[in-house]
Amino acid sequence: MVVSEVRDFLEQMGYQVQTTITHREHMQLWREWYRGKVDAFHNYKVYNGVKEVKKTKKSLGMAKKACEDWADLLLNEKVKITIDSMQEHLDGILKENDFREQANVLLEKTFALGTGAFVEYKSSDINNNCCINYISADMIFPLRIANGRIVDVAFASEISNGKYYVNIHEKKGDKYRIENIIISSKRYGKYQISELPKGIENVYYSPVPLFQIIKPNIANNSDMDEPMGLSVFANATDEMMDVDEKFDSYFNEFQLGKKRIFVDPSAINVVPTVDNENTKPVFDPDDVAFYGVAGLGEDNKRKIEQTDFDLRVEQHSLGLQDSLNLFSDKVGFGTNYYVFKEGKIYTNTTDIISSNSKMFRRLKKHEIILRRALEELVRAVLYISVGQVYSGIITIDFDDSIIEDKEAERKQYKEDVALGAMSLLEYRMKVYNEDKNTAQSMLPQQADVMQ
Repeated sequence: MVVSEVRDFLEQMGYQVQTTITHREHMQLWREWYRGKVDAFHNYKVYNGVKEVKKTKKSLGMAKKACEDWADLLLNEKVKITIDSMQEHLDGILKENDFREQANVLLEKTFALGTGAFVEYKSSDINNNCCINYISADMIFPLRIANGRIVDVAFASEISNGKYYVNIHEKKGDKYRIENIIISSKRYGKYQISELPKGIENVYYSPVPLFQIIKPNIANNSDMDEPMGLSVFANATDEMMDVDEKFDSYFNEFQLGKKRIFVDPSAINVVPTVDNENTKPVFDPDDVAFYGVAGLGEDNKRKIEQTDFDLRVEQHSLGLQDSLNLFSDKVGFGTNYYVFKEGKIYTNTTDIISSNSKMFRRLKKHEIILRRALEELVRAVLYISVGQVYSGIITIDFDDSIIEDKEAERKQYKEDVALGAMSLLEYRMKVYNEDKNTAQSMLPQQADVMQ
């Protein structure tokens, strides 16, 4: 309701919202996958011979898992934001705004819904002169696009039932015009404008943008001209369905594989209770372990038959692992990133990411947009808090500790040995991960090592 109300208000003001209705529908589907349950897929019915029983497929929630992992890789505690001066001042503002925690959460939602934004503003609270809002895709309304980037934009949030806060950013020459509006639901075809809280300006200007749009650095192939970003799993819905289908089958293998009971309908009939005033069914009609088969008791045969099945755990595990490999590749991690073991999903931490791997290249690609956003955020925060445009150097150091190019390292170690900067003993300990005694015992074979 908030989206349609705000969109309608903006259009009444003469703005043209650039996001299509189709993209909003896609976002709704991505939200369902991120939540872990897609009604059209996970809810189904099973006929047990008597009636249809409603069932819900089990879900591994891989959409959320992938978004969590990308957020943790891109914006974790090891990421450093460094400036030439006022470092302590900047760190204080970021800490007051819970930046480390909230930015990571926003990045996760951004990879799920395709777009997110940081928005900075001067607070009316004298104890905190700069605030950062973390806006998810639902509340972002692009108004003007240039070279694929959102230049003018509106952000919104619901204050109370039927009352919305709208924040509009427009580029006017070399400055940005920011307008704050509080609107109430329509009366007589028009929205009512409410008074802003004390200390909040209606209109003000800034020489630097006070918002930063972030999104996965992948092309939107669902709508080529759509300015909003694409969910990181938008093209992996088939793979997610395959994963959940196999996981549900894996789960049902234990639920239903122990025993299957076929019952003649006459044995399912209700029987009187002890007081003979009421009746109750012999078997639970919602239990899919029981399956009614007409004629089972004919010719004086037994009215109940049971079958036992061999559990196909290994086949299910192998099939599920194949599906996980396809999924992880589709969302940019490459194959073998996720491992299904003992009924749970683990991240494969035994494989160190090489600098020539698909995941490394995708990680660096995503960092391009995030780096620019963080640099602009720093300039916005410093302008609001100090009142001057910061012209110094801003350095963003991302966490590359998970990246290791073994071939490049081995080549460097060989050069160090040749120069005398490293001994053969050190070489073996580093390259072959040997302890000192083992490496020492292998030194007679050193000629082979350097081949």
